[in-house]
Amino acid sequence: MSFFQKLFKNNQQNDQLFLPLQGQIKNLQELNDDAFSTGALGDGFAIELSENKELTVLSPISGEVELIFPTKHAFDITTKNGNKVLIHIGIDTVNLDGKGFQPCVKIGSKIKHGQELVKVNFAEIANAGYKTDVIVLVLPESGNYQLEKLTSNSSDFQEPIFEIIKQ
Repeated sequence: MSFFQKLFKNNQQNDQLFLPLQGQIKNLQELNDDAFSTGALGDGFAIELSENKELTVLSPISGEVELIFPTKHAFDITTKNGNKVLIHIGIDTVNLDGKGFQPCVKIGSKIKHGQELVKVNFAEIANAGYKTDVIVLVLPESGNYQLEKLTSNSSDFQEPIFEIIKQ
């Protein structure tokens, strides 16, 4: 296989991550939760909202919805390349038992990046005393990968901000 064939083949195995909503991009190490900040659940990023109100979280990646947590605060999406991405809304929001979350998709839904994933009342989450960061993780089940930051622009939903590069 030639260099260009390998390069093209590898690019086909890569997936791109887009913003799930507007806000400030944060490193996982900035989160006050060891499960996320230590990378135990995978590599990724978080979005800190500028204000807490009712918003729709968009899918940061194209794929199939494999899992919606019963508490509606987290979604697992698997891409055609086998990358597994977790979208986790808030920290410790599992304790809200679904209050403030309205999923727009079902398990088995095929979705595109930018499609509505879940409507969230972030004010309700904040008023209950929980952090409202939206966390996007590439799960370890994705295999050997590297997450490469493409841009720090936190306002363009059509421009990818990270790429999952299969090793």
